[in-house]
Formats: sequence, C-alpha cells, structure tokens
Amino acid sequence: MNFGSLALKALAITILLFLLSLAGAVTFPFATIIANGAGATLSSVLLIILILFVLSIIGNLIGRGVRSVKKPVEALLLSFVGAVSMGGALSLFAVVNTPYAPQLHLNWLGASWYDPLLALLFVGAPLMLVFLVAE
Repeated sequence: MNFGSLALKALAITILLFLLSLAGAVTFPFATIIANGAGATLSSVLLIILILFVLSIIGNLIGRGVRSVKKPVEALLLSFVGAVSMGGALSLFAVVNTPYAPQLHLNWLGASWYDPLLALLFVGAPLMLVFLVAE
C-alpha cells in the first residue's frame, strides 16, 4: 500500500467532503473547529486527519477489489455497492459519535423511506470515484 498515494486520496476526500458540506449533505468538522477558536487544538486536527485516513484506507481496499473484477457488469454492481458502503462508513462515524468526524445527513434529500439510501449513494459515489479512477 503506497501511503503517499493514500495521502493524496485522503486530501481529495477532504475536498469532496467540503464541497458536499456546501450542498448540505455533510456537516464538515473544520467549520466547527474554525468557528470555535478556542477548540482548535492539535488533537482535534489530528483526529480529523486520522478519520479521513481511515476512510481512505476503506475506500482504497474497496476500489482495489472492484478493479480486480474482470466482468464489466460485476464491476459496475460492485462499484454501486462500494459507493453505498462508503456512505455507510461516513454514517457509521456519526452513529459511533466520533468527535470531529464528518456528520452525514441521512434526510438530506427528504423524508421518504428511500431517501437515506439515496443519500448514502449520492455521498458515497464521488468518494468511491476517487478510488476507482485515481491509480
């Protein structure tokens, strides 16, 4: 596992999560740290970097598994499953109540029964795209 490539992918995830926070899908933790000037400690910034690095490791492993599949239909299906699992990993950080983790808004698209699943897919798809394209 190349850690330099993984760090660049973690930076791309950080940018994508910031853009998704502008759309209202995610609450990005850097905004709360900057707003609370006294809370901007080194440990909180390191915790955010650690969370994004763990998320990039999960995405890298899923992306490597999708790229290893030879049949295109299976690869397409696995990429959708990987996108939902990337969104699920983000929502798992919220369920575990990890401090300074990106909080995924499951009711971002509405209040229907299928809207949380679509939110997982729509948030996880750009994150998964980083790991499928960049290699």
